[in-house]
Amino acid sequence: MKITIGTVTLAGGNVSNEQPYDLQINNSRQTQIASAMRAAAIRGFDRGNQQTTLEFKVSKRHSSVEEAQAYAIQHAASLTNLSSTLVITEEPSQDTYSLNDVVISEVQSVSDGVVSTHAYKIIGGTFTKN
Repeated sequence: MKITIGTVTLAGGNVSNEQPYDLQINNSRQTQIASAMRAAAIRGFDRGNQQTTLEFKVSKRHSSVEEAQAYAIQHAASLTNLSSTLVITEEPSQDTYSLNDVVISEVQSVSDGVVSTHAYKIIGGTFTKN
């Protein structure tokens, strides 16, 4: 699975041996609950505002400890002024999904020996299959 935001690759997929793991997708909608006096049940109203939260981790092996540390620092610093659309490409089918109006709300970059790991929390609007 490949995950990109504009020209920035968060998970390179099979080509670069960077598979996302601990993938979580949460869709929530803004709702309103109305309860009337003496009513037998409440009424729920879907207000139409969809929020999708995508969380995942990606690990990458480097040739040295110094390279892993440098990549963790450089990658974290590169996540500014990004596109507002995230694209997920399934492998090997090449089916694509889009998450619109995204912001990266949290990034954790860790260097442990020759491995760098990045954990992302991305919040957006509508999640659709293209």
